[in-house]
Amino acid sequence: MSSSRKGAKQELPKPLELSKGLKQLYQHQLLCDAMLVCEGRRFSCHRVLLAAVSPYFKDVFTSFGKESQGGEVVLQDMAPFILQSILQYIYTEELSLSLETAPELFAAASKLQIRPLVEICCRFLLKNISMQNCIGLYRLAQAYNHQALYYATMQLIVLNFGRFCEDDDFLSLDLSSLITILSSDDLTVASELEVYLAVRRWIQFQPTTGHTLLNELMRHVRLPLLTDSEVVEVQLDSERYGDVQLLWKQLDSEERLQESGGLRQGMSDELIMCVDSTMWEDQELENEAFLMGSYDPHAEKWEKLTGLKSLTHPACVALGDKLYVSGGIYRNSYSDALYEFNSFNGQWTQLPSMSVPRATHGFLICNQRLYAMGGWCGFHEFLNSAECFDLAEQIWTPISRMPFVLSRSASTVLKKKLYLLGGATGLTGYWQFHRGLLIYEVSSDTWTQVSLDNGFFSAGAVAMNNGIYIIGGYAEKRAREWAEGGLIPENRHCTRKCFFISDDGSMNEEVIVPKLPKAIANAAVVHWEKRIYVLVGENLTQCYKTIYYWEPGEPRWSKCPEDIPVFSEGVSGFGCTTLKRPKKEILSLFQKTSVALIGVVGK
Repeated sequence: MSSSRKGAKQELPKPLELSKGLKQLYQHQLLCDAMLVCEGRRFSCHRVLLAAVSPYFKDVFTSFGKESQGGEVVLQDMAPFILQSILQYIYTEELSLSLETAPELFAAASKLQIRPLVEICCRFLLKNISMQNCIGLYRLAQAYNHQALYYATMQLIVLNFGRFCEDDDFLSLDLSSLITILSSDDLTVASELEVYLAVRRWIQFQPTTGHTLLNELMRHVRLPLLTDSEVVEVQLDSERYGDVQLLWKQLDSEERLQESGGLRQGMSDELIMCVDSTMWEDQELENEAFLMGSYDPHAEKWEKLTGLKSLTHPACVALGDKLYVSGGIYRNSYSDALYEFNSFNGQWTQLPSMSVPRATHGFLICNQRLYAMGGWCGFHEFLNSAECFDLAEQIWTPISRMPFVLSRSASTVLKKKLYLLGGATGLTGYWQFHRGLLIYEVSSDTWTQVSLDNGFFSAGAVAMNNGIYIIGGYAEKRAREWAEGGLIPENRHCTRKCFFISDDGSMNEEVIVPKLPKAIANAAVVHWEKRIYVLVGENLTQCYKTIYYWEPGEPRWSKCPEDIPVFSEGVSGFGCTTLKRPKKEILSLFQKTSVALIGVVGK
């Protein structure tokens, strides 16, 4: 008997067709034991189903109140056609959304705590958000504490503040919402005068209460950021209305920034900063002066900025308007120095040094901390030590050692984890490739190793779109393809290959990244706005001075019309990052100590 059972074919259970049965019960009004009442209209339904999908109804039907006894529930502030759509969705999972009905369905589903329906409506609203409906959706997000919708509407408002504050919807904002918007660092305004005039306009629209709120609102206008000509306009405005008194104070650069609370999003330009003395052929290394170059992709223009002493192969990262440079090589001497560049005053400050000299190391910033990882401190002296620098405390502390020595890896930060991709683990008789990546978990101070099929080093890495783009670099040759001659056998070749890695370190072949126009290693690879830029670089026989860029979704890389401004054939191996630098008219405010407007108060 047991043998016959063993050989018998097991049949799979048939589906219950529960959805079909529920739909029939609803359509024919069978076995209904609850009644929903909305503006006089009555809807028969099943309390067990409502309680299963809605915590609100579960609470109603399991309590000992009048509604639970009679099975009749009166719903306030809800249109009958909205309730009908909700019941249709519960019983059949069918739903029709439009710009007119989606906000009401979102509100009703939020009240009834039907989370799947809330999220369906939210996704629809996020896809169809616009300047015309964002205020209404902003209020909806506030009323029901929906963070995703709140963030999206706030982003649209602050990114389009100039247009938004001219709209009539702006005038209907409540005080709390207006203060939230005015307080945002993300306001995309080139001038604080826009913010001042918006406040004035809102106050004038509140004839009975506006004047009493003026002092409160003006505290959120960053008056020290007004230029001299804009201050004159405010003075004329105060004389015209005669309702305010202007307050003044003498401020130096640091005091002006502190008094204002920082720049708005639109007051800075995001520039690509290139850090390496060998870029600039008209500056001799013997002068021990190192120049930094900034590239504006919008204007496609270069500008030289003051630097330090001569360095090659330094590493750099930026946080807002501050640039940090660590390590590097000066006349065959390896550096342990850390420098900070202030884009407001164009000055460098030396910070506490690393525990060891480093070059070609990983250097990243996360949670207000700088991380220096691996690298080398001599031609054949590779490192596996790592350390972090607390920008607030101004001290270096060691972190867990890497599993092995590593240099020339591509590095980036994704979801508050640090990634070192590829790299070289030694240089003896030949280059030793790391076939994988290391992931450092900041919260637990631990390293994770992930294997890859092929090794590479001197590539670029950019974190975006929930993954990491790997750009170019030197790839590993098969042993039979090694080229003899020179100091070491040449077991590497320069590659055009680019690929995408998911946040778990696995290759994601579904994301298509076109090959570079030519094989490039040791290039400066940065993420600027929606693009990836590749500046200069090298192959085994020459250096380049070209600039390419690519935007995900495009079929190929594009070449910028202008090369980098060097007289040599090209350069490679310099530090590169993006930095926010104040626009020139804003920057001029921080060049000297002067009297600034710090307050506008009602008389």
